[in-house]
Amino acid sequence: MNEEIKKGIYLCHNGHEYRVLFTARDTVDHQSEVVVYQGVKDNQLWVRPKEEFLGFKEIAGEKKKRFKFLRPEEISGRHPEVVVGPLILNDQGEILLVKNPKFKDFWTIPGGHIELNEPAEETLKREIKEETGLELKNIEPLSFSEGINPEFFHQDKHFVYSNYLAELASGEITKSEEMTEFIWVDPEKTANLKITSSVKPLIEAYLEKKKTKGETWEHRCKHALADYQNLLKQTVKDKEEFVRYALSDFLFDILPVYDHLKMSLAGLSESDSQSPWAEGVRHVLKQFNDILKTRGVEEIKTVGEIFDHNTMEALDGSGEIVKQEIIPGYKLNGKVIRPAKVIVE
Repeated sequence: MNEEIKKGIYLCHNGHEYRVLFTARDTVDHQSEVVVYQGVKDNQLWVRPKEEFLGFKEIAGEKKKRFKFLRPEEISGRHPEVVVGPLILNDQGEILLVKNPKFKDFWTIPGGHIELNEPAEETLKREIKEETGLELKNIEPLSFSEGINPEFFHQDKHFVYSNYLAELASGEITKSEEMTEFIWVDPEKTANLKITSSVKPLIEAYLEKKKTKGETWEHRCKHALADYQNLLKQTVKDKEEFVRYALSDFLFDILPVYDHLKMSLAGLSESDSQSPWAEGVRHVLKQFNDILKTRGVEEIKTVGEIFDHNTMEALDGSGEIVKQEIIPGYKLNGKVIRPAKVIVE
């Protein structure tokens, strides 16, 4: 048999993977070749005649290749393995889930490795055709993810998943070595199924995509416009708030001057309070007070009022009525900018 044995990983009919190490001549006739290969999982060495290695084995009345080439060893041995898989939808909106001997007892989706120089979508079509006999249409990317030594796979691997959404185009589904069982199921009724952790996010992504699919561009534009109008309203409100309270820092500097002017009159005798100078100060105070009112500033009433912890600070006393005001308090547009300091009784 002149067929070449490629070095790499092969899948045996028993579901196990083996790496071909080399071929050698038989020591008896020096003509026939033997294949030396090793178990990927247990590293056990085996030797088999080349003709038998490349031959077929009858299983349940059906002839199947004893070993099927999967991939070159140099790719799987040093790099993550890039695989593609589709969430396939039929006309009833159901998705296809399959069982593969390599995925233990988990439900998964069909798919396979991207070969060198083979576009991902072409790999997808080829793998699905080989594994299920189905043809696909309307293929679109769905998500990207990875799995490092996933618990559902029969051996340690580092997979890079390129996931797609596709519709069933044609074909009758047929079982294969990589698809021993299959079901079509409503994606919203998969919660109780034992599904691989790599496929669950695909179903969730599809269901989320399905929710928003019915939204028209008109609806999305209206929604965006409403958001923009709300933003404008909030911007105007924020600007008004800024203007309203922008004077706070300035008032903290100017109010003590106003207070000192008031205190200068409070300490005058009766005769001095009638002097032209006192009259001038009272006029300035009135102008001062009028300007503050037009800017939204009001003085907090204290003496004789019930003590309010929201607007006042008690320096002495233990009662509820304000007996004396030590330092005036002020509000700006209803907001306390300086509490009044008082004595209560």
